Amino acid sequence: MDAPDTLDIHQAAAILHADEETVLALARSGELPGTKIGRPWVFLRTDVLDYLRVRVGSDTAQRRQAAAAPPAVAAVLAPQRSRRRTSLPVLPDLPTLSTMAQNRSP
Repeated sequence: MDAPDTLDIHQAAAILHADEETVLALARSGELPGTKIGRPWVFLRTDVLDYLRVRVGSDTAQRRQAAAAPPAVAAVLAPQRSRRRTSLPVLPDLPTLSTMAQNRSP
């Protein structure tokens, strides 16, 4: 049996190996050609396959370009000045309990 010329959302999602919500979002945005006849969406098989063909070509070209690009060079940046003090202030020694007791006895 030949494949039908028109597809519903379930069939389009199966061809694209995508979730039905993803296919609906693509159709609503106009990225994937389709139309609503009544309530359900209807897609032409050729449009779905053309969309997939273009998407595969575009993604493949991007991967090839990324693989062929020279490696990124790290930039050396000057250290930023910290707003924090570099050292804590020196505090006076506090008397201990034993020295306080010795100072009280007559």
